[in-house]
Amino acid sequence: MYKKILLLTLIFVLFSIYLHSCQKTDNTIVAEVDTEKITQAELNKELNNQYGMEVLQNLINQKLIILEAKKKNISVTEAEIEKEIEKVALNLGGIDKLKEQIKNRGVSMNDYKEKLKLDILLRKLIVADLTEDEIKVFYENNKQKLPIVEVSFIMVPDKNLAESIIKSLKNGGDFSKLAETYSQDPISKDTRGYVGFLARYDISRNSPTFKALEDAIFKNPKPGNVIGPIEIQYNNQPLYYIVKYHNVLRTYEEVKPKIQELLAQQKAQEYIQRLRKNANIKINYKQNLEEKK
Repeated sequence: MYKKILLLTLIFVLFSIYLHSCQKTDNTIVAEVDTEKITQAELNKELNNQYGMEVLQNLINQKLIILEAKKKNISVTEAEIEKEIEKVALNLGGIDKLKEQIKNRGVSMNDYKEKLKLDILLRKLIVADLTEDEIKVFYENNKQKLPIVEVSFIMVPDKNLAESIIKSLKNGGDFSKLAETYSQDPISKDTRGYVGFLARYDISRNSPTFKALEDAIFKNPKPGNVIGPIEIQYNNQPLYYIVKYHNVLRTYEEVKPKIQELLAQQKAQEYIQRLRKNANIKINYKQNLEEKK
């Protein structure tokens, strides 16, 4: 379920790139095309024209989140940020891949942590605003999808290989390393097998062909267990799945944190709009649109 970094965080990252570029000397040459040069000033102007108002609006949102958090005495610890980084890294296939992505965006790890901090602050603000009734209504409406399982997959098209992997796991083999080496599952091939949290019908709703896999996963899930190989027929070709359970959430108390997280994601834009509506916001900024005339 937790497969994406929020759009808000990505826009904050764009702002960081823009801010970093603005700190350089305007006449710095940032690129050369044959005999033509592109200066930092030209780049700043183009960034301002394309993203200026969008970045400003998100800066306003940032300030609103920070002010509201201060008002409600809500903060984020370094441990919470590190935990969030671990979650994102797990979904990307490891901390090295996350660092590579951050580097490719031209953003420092410290800047990235600040953006995650804002994301966590917003989530905490929304969760603090949720009533027990809201959470219980969501739970009652979605009970038929329980339990929620956190799993990893290894998928191979050869039964003998699948059985060899099972044998290796029974002898203490590392699931994530075996997944990285052998798995051809399109969902998790880049995440060392990690799929994340699944509720009943998540698989069959999107891919009815894989209902047999879903039925096997939810037949008797137990944390720490490994099951398989599970044979699936896909386009007249057999595929063999091996599934490892990390967590199995059944009761209301176990599922409650996931419900809060889901509701926080659903209500993020609505919450920010409410903050904006109740705030005194004055915008003096005007984008330079001369080049577009």
